[in-house]
Amino acid sequence: MEAEAARQGLTVEEYGVYKGDVGSVVKPVNSAGGLLFLSILITLIMTVVAVLLVKLVVDGTEEPNWGQIVFAVAFGLWIVPTAWAYYFKERKAARLRTQSGKTIELPTRRNSARD
Repeated sequence: MEAEAARQGLTVEEYGVYKGDVGSVVKPVNSAGGLLFLSILITLIMTVVAVLLVKLVVDGTEEPNWGQIVFAVAFGLWIVPTAWAYYFKERKAARLRTQSGKTIELPTRRNSARD
């Protein structure tokens, strides 16, 4: 990422999150707006999961699978802050690029010809 930012004449802070799709089956959604949408969606999904976990424990009608509960809690404690951190990083980078009048060029695939 540092090399791609330097190639475009940007600092790492101005570049933001990784913009390519190398190693990805799905095209990345990494604009500030796209990351905001994903952050909100992930937060809502994990909130529903948390409510269902609380309901499962409070009801007491079924024996909870503690392994799955611990995994869901650990995953939620990791994915929600990570999603928001990526959003804030890209929002700051977009603001810095706008202030300095720079644009970003999306990287090509790694196996394509170099400039």
